[in-house]
Amino acid sequence: MWISIYNRDGVGDVVMFSKGTLSKDLIATSTVGDVTRIYNRETKETMGYNIQNISKLIPIEGKGRVQLSQVQLDLINQALYEQGFETIPFDDDPRLVVAEVLEVKDLEGSDHLHITKTRISENEVVQIVCGAPNVREGMFVVAALPGAVMPNGQVIWEGELRGVSSYGMLTSAFELGVDPEHVRKGILEIKNDVPVGTSFDKINSEQFVEA
Repeated sequence: MWISIYNRDGVGDVVMFSKGTLSKDLIATSTVGDVTRIYNRETKETMGYNIQNISKLIPIEGKGRVQLSQVQLDLINQALYEQGFETIPFDDDPRLVVAEVLEVKDLEGSDHLHITKTRISENEVVQIVCGAPNVREGMFVVAALPGAVMPNGQVIWEGELRGVSSYGMLTSAFELGVDPEHVRKGILEIKNDVPVGTSFDKINSEQFVEA
């Protein structure tokens, strides 16, 4: 999952692409023209690009994570191809989605972490580790999937907690930016008449279960 981030005020006219994180000792870069490729020095896998002077190629509006159109990405990929770099696949699937918790088990050796089996679409069930005290089987929640960018700028990637893999996280109203006073505790519960896989930006507060 690739994400694109743009912050002209913070870093200049640069669009930054990333598909994951690397430890500092594994980061390597190569630059041709306005394009800097970030890759794993051991595996040579491309992990990101920084493209300078992007407004000369395409107009970008917004700040933070930006969703590029197919046409915009095609123009960027043409520039990458001409410089001898790999291209970026188009993906506009939402990364903050309504999900259903199917199973909850305590994580061995932890006094608060749980391993959940969570349905994120009609046909896809993933494992997500969650530390919220209110998580339970059968509840509808909002899952932040790999590639999600939270309102505070945090980027969510697939990872591990206590050695257990976690495909993103189950989110609180505070983390989603809809409870700035942090009144709601635990993860946000959504009414179960909202279809699994619905993008979070397509629902409203009337579809939240009362705290």
